Amino acid sequence: MDGDVTLVEGTTFCVCDEVGDVGPGGVQGLYVLDTRVLSAWRLRVDGRAVQPLTWFGAAPFRATFLGRAGSLLVRRDRQVGAGLREDLTLANHSAEATFAEVTIEVDADFADVFEVRAGALRGRGERTVRQQEHDLVYEYRWRDRARACRVRAGAEATVLPGVTVLPGATVLPGVLVFRALVPARGEWSASIGVSTGVDGEPLPPAFAPGEPVAEAAPVRRHERWLRDTPTIETADPQLRRTFERSRADLGSLRITDGGGGTAVAAGSPWYMTLFGRDSLLTAYLALPLDQALAVGTLRMLARHQGKTTDAATEEEPGKILHELRSGIDPSRYLGGGHAYYGTVDATPLFVVLVGELSRWGVDVEEFLPHVDRALQWLQTHDGFVSYRRRTDRGLVNQGWKDSWNGVNFADGRLARAPVALAEVQGYAYAAYLARAERAGPRGA
Repeated sequence: MDGDVTLVEGTTFCVCDEVGDVGPGGVQGLYVLDTRVLSAWRLRVDGRAVQPLTWFGAAPFRATFLGRAGSLLVRRDRQVGAGLREDLTLANHSAEATFAEVTIEVDADFADVFEVRAGALRGRGERTVRQQEHDLVYEYRWRDRARACRVRAGAEATVLPGVTVLPGATVLPGVLVFRALVPARGEWSASIGVSTGVDGEPLPPAFAPGEPVAEAAPVRRHERWLRDTPTIETADPQLRRTFERSRADLGSLRITDGGGGTAVAAGSPWYMTLFGRDSLLTAYLALPLDQALAVGTLRMLARHQGKTTDAATEEEPGKILHELRSGIDPSRYLGGGHAYYGTVDATPLFVVLVGELSRWGVDVEEFLPHVDRALQWLQTHDGFVSYRRRTDRGLVNQGWKDSWNGVNFADGRLARAPVALAEVQGYAYAAYLARAERAGPRGA
């Protein structure tokens, strides 16, 4: 992915090249809820690729790509969020009008994010493509699940003496075709929207064509983050840049759920989803910046707290999950389900974060039942808190170093389960202290 550009908004992310194109055959694409809904998105002017000039990002979810096509300056303003919006502008700086055929090559393979990362696309399920006026509609079905992608294109009419080029694209299989007439020292523009659907329900795009970008929810949320989080004043420019970069990166990792809560995802781009250990530790370290991140993270994890015993997903009553995924084929995921619980440290860390949040003066009463269930899970361990995966579909190692060869003895031999990690015993002790401190003055 070296040289690629990544835009991210919640569980949506787009990986493209420096001119804004998504090329087929690699990891580039537009991903929504762990599914690649655009696997090709390539702009051509008179059949030729645009020569890249530069690109710049105004926010984690927005970027502008500048390029050249003959005498035309090509500008692509892109925003992502439950879909994609691209505002395309051709600027003509010459003294006479210029005609150009503008095409966007489109494809949607609906590959799971894990398939793409592994480079092993399975091509199962049924995919259909249909044209509907100015729309290109891709639909995909796998067993009882479905995904959809709709590409809608419109353009401004160009009027010259005696000549009018009507707006909108001609939609052909896999391609949008615009006939652009760019006035002398003038501009031509088009706005293309990509919306998505899950199991027959459309997802409202964060950036719809024709609507003011400044009023979109991600923009307002980003502005609030920049306004409300602390800044620093320092004579050290390197420290200032580091702090501002960290603040911006943390802001880009925020994800929301249907209830409007905000949590911290594990990492961009492949881990823009809720994790146990990663989300909890990040929220803990970010408490000086924003306590609301901790509240949102705890709420989301509490909703998925283990209720039953399932050997495949390693769910157990009171246990906090390791990873949550939303793709169309859960068999690709750890444990074969959307939620996987194979982690030994997320459960005590959940309790620790509740305790620390209380010390910041935040009311944590809503979390205490979940804390007590988490402690009950800890008490199922006889002595040290240890792990051993339940099936061969689970993680061999279930702490911070969770690669298969990540935990070794001093002589280099791989540790064999059950494994009791030293830091997890510290987390468990801190969890009991946090609950005891909360119970002390209340006697509860």
